[in-house]
Amino acid sequence: MKLSALLTTAVALTVVNARAVETRDDNDKMEKMNNTKEMDGNNADIYPAPMANGGKSWGDAYKKASDIVGQMTVEEKTAIITSAPGRCVGTTQAVERLGIPRLCMMDGPTGPRPVKGISQSTSGQTAAATWDRDLIYQRSKDMGQEFFDLGVNVALAPVASGPIGRSPLGGRNWEGSYPDPYANGQFSRLSVQGLQDSHVAATTKHWIMYEQETFRHPYNTSQPDNIYPLLTQEPVSSNVDDYTTHMLYMPPFAEAIRAGSGHVMCSYNQINGTQACNDAHSQNHLLKTELGFQGSVISDWGGVHDTAASIRSGMDVSTPGVDDVGYSMGTFYKDLDKLVNNGTVAEDRLSDAAIRFLTPYYWLGQDSEHTPPEVTFDAASGLDLESEYKNVRKEGTAELIRKIGTDSTTLLKNTGGLPLNRPQRLVLLGSDIGSNVLGPDGCGDDRTKCPMGNFNGTISVGGGSGSTIPPYVVSPLEAIRERVEKDGTEISYAMKYDEDHINKISSRADATVVFVNNWAEESKDRHNIDLDEEQAMILDAAVKASSNVIIVMHTPGVVNMEKWADNDNVTAIVEAYYPGQETGDAVVPILYGERSPSGKLPFTWGKSLSDYPPNTISTDDSMTPQADFSEGVYIDYRWFDKKEIEPRWEFGFGLSYTTFEFSDISVEENYKKDENEVQATNEPFEGSDGTNSLYDTIKTVKATVTNTGDVEGCEVVQLYVTFPGDNMPVRELRGFEKVKDLKSNESKQVEMDLRLKDLSVWDVERQTWVMPSGEFKLSVGSSSRQLPLHTTCTN
Repeated sequence: MKLSALLTTAVALTVVNARAVETRDDNDKMEKMNNTKEMDGNNADIYPAPMANGGKSWGDAYKKASDIVGQMTVEEKTAIITSAPGRCVGTTQAVERLGIPRLCMMDGPTGPRPVKGISQSTSGQTAAATWDRDLIYQRSKDMGQEFFDLGVNVALAPVASGPIGRSPLGGRNWEGSYPDPYANGQFSRLSVQGLQDSHVAATTKHWIMYEQETFRHPYNTSQPDNIYPLLTQEPVSSNVDDYTTHMLYMPPFAEAIRAGSGHVMCSYNQINGTQACNDAHSQNHLLKTELGFQGSVISDWGGVHDTAASIRSGMDVSTPGVDDVGYSMGTFYKDLDKLVNNGTVAEDRLSDAAIRFLTPYYWLGQDSEHTPPEVTFDAASGLDLESEYKNVRKEGTAELIRKIGTDSTTLLKNTGGLPLNRPQRLVLLGSDIGSNVLGPDGCGDDRTKCPMGNFNGTISVGGGSGSTIPPYVVSPLEAIRERVEKDGTEISYAMKYDEDHINKISSRADATVVFVNNWAEESKDRHNIDLDEEQAMILDAAVKASSNVIIVMHTPGVVNMEKWADNDNVTAIVEAYYPGQETGDAVVPILYGERSPSGKLPFTWGKSLSDYPPNTISTDDSMTPQADFSEGVYIDYRWFDKKEIEPRWEFGFGLSYTTFEFSDISVEENYKKDENEVQATNEPFEGSDGTNSLYDTIKTVKATVTNTGDVEGCEVVQLYVTFPGDNMPVRELRGFEKVKDLKSNESKQVEMDLRLKDLSVWDVERQTWVMPSGEFKLSVGSSSRQLPLHTTCTN
């Protein structure tokens, strides 16, 4: 979600559905999809909105919400589910006579935005690179505490499978986690738990198949106005078959819902030709019926294009509101009360939407023992309200952000360059070593106001609604300067390209560390995976002048390193992602060997863009742009495995300063009832008897990892499953466990549970989960392609 400068000018826009646009025939479109059940996403008569009932754990809260809503007028129910002008990014209207206050909704996935007095956490992708469940949870919990202390009721986070990372060019991949349904599901579950354990409702987003920024909505932030005037181009349609939907894109949301996510945000794109927030099949059937979601569906900002269609199709809360100040987008719920009173929209559906929105409010105790304080900031564009600065940062949060940054740092190559051993002369190169000369908020509240995103000092996070205003950013130069004082090292540096100067200082240095970066932001996808020309020239000059060049990267994903990866003068390569406010302090412990690197790639690092599935960002100029997900489930490492493409560095890869050995794999039958869920899904599965769950454990895999090196280190033990039968991925991640601080010669046995769903596939014809018959191959190791242990089990 983002309210761009362009959108703020669109105050008096007309109803989007009234525009004259070309549309493709739905039947022709569906013929292109494989294994797709016939569906009409916009037909709420075929897929009616199910009524909430509180589910497994929200019974008391549901009853309280139902009783309150039962006392409301049609106008008051409408007010509850319609955002209005206020201090927050989204503010629902109050019903004062019944004690319902205005509820505050705020971005985002790296902390509260756009306000000051908060911490800037790492990106979700950075936390994912730790592969550490404890850190992923604690990161979210600490962010949740800051949301709560500011007075926020609803956090617009986390990012789950939207985007999951179908394309390496996705502008918002850094906000999410893994392009893998199992790992992404674990991240989403832990992130929801963390936020809601701080008494703030989570909003898992973006439902669903939201995989590109280009053409994402008709407000024209992708192309110049003279090509597509406002409100004339349809949002891009993500055309996805039923099998891929269930196997790849739904599982992260299923885990978030099982964790009790209070809300889900519907996305900007179309789904098989129907606007996502108007799509009855995806919202009423898949989300609310199949996944049993009991909370509310909140629109992305401006994602409502038809009031009656959206609420009948399962969307519950409209944002940013009716006739809001400066950014009217879509039709919102304007005149919804009239549509109810004239019978176009059933009042029961309106009541259900209000109940769904209020139930998490009561379940989290926000009306009683966990009432957030009064909001005193002014985060809404165009409102002239007095605001009060409030510092909600807690002791220990900066240390946690620093630890996540350190533990995510991924060593990709090391031929002796690291760790640094008290060099007498050290050179630092690149604009990424320094601070933004305009200050930590010099590029605006969402870091998109600078002309070039990657020439404003070190990159701590990307741009858009996933960004935050940091209290400070510790630059690499600042952190390394402080460290070298202990060693008496002479330090030289250059932030800009000057070949003569780089040659002069690097040729006499013991080590040259080049910091490079790559920018990503909401509303734009990356055009390529190349470093910009100046950074490439700096690298070339460094490699020419020095035989000991260490490359440190702050990127939102893969960049092309083929020119330098095999160069003998490049002695180490490090990926540091987007590490938040503690950028420099996070990487120094790795560079100097105070910590052995333990980060692992949360994506596959290809050698070129052509290694990845083609056309994953639809850029063809069209009034009705189409994104055909013809690769199916084969994205990231699944694609590389299927096509037998050798990546530069595979999914799950990362080196250490020590070495590890894997041994003693075994698998055993081990039925354990699932006791971790807050809410239960209604996913159908073969063998269901009303007492068991798709998430019950049925097998446990054990393996031993030993530190065979000389220093203490951490290793991520990864479990992959090869399913019986044809037309399945070569292997799929189904478990991981980070073994922490293993001393030299120390061993530890790791246990990883396999649930029924982990060994099941979606049967399109029968519309149920089925565990296939035959032999499953189980492989354990340190990455998706380094799997020394193998065993089998049979169904």
